[in-house]
Amino acid sequence: MNFLHLLSSEVTQHITIHCLNMTVWQETTGRTPAKQAVRFRAWNGQIFEAGGQFRPEVSMDGCKVLDGHWHQTLFTFRTQDPQQLPIVSVDNLPAASPGKQYRLEVGPACFL
Repeated sequence: MNFLHLLSSEVTQHITIHCLNMTVWQETTGRTPAKQAVRFRAWNGQIFEAGGQFRPEVSMDGCKVLDGHWHQTLFTFRTQDPQQLPIVSVDNLPAASPGKQYRLEVGPACFL
């Protein structure tokens, strides 16, 4: 990893959370982020979170729809600080229970 970090100037990674009746993000302009929003721990220990200094791009937040069908929330991490990626931990995920489930799909970190 040190070699990749030293030779790269930009890094991108995608994480998708597939969810069934479970909110994982819900950050909108002018509103306080949901307390149950997931947090992502970077390689260097920094935290990506709703309303924080470091935030992922959220291209679709389908998990806010609680209608008994599977939806997804798409997170993109793009940084010019190669030390931040890959994401090493996803924290504050809600507990799964009957009728509420999630799956994580973690994409590779692409070092450029």
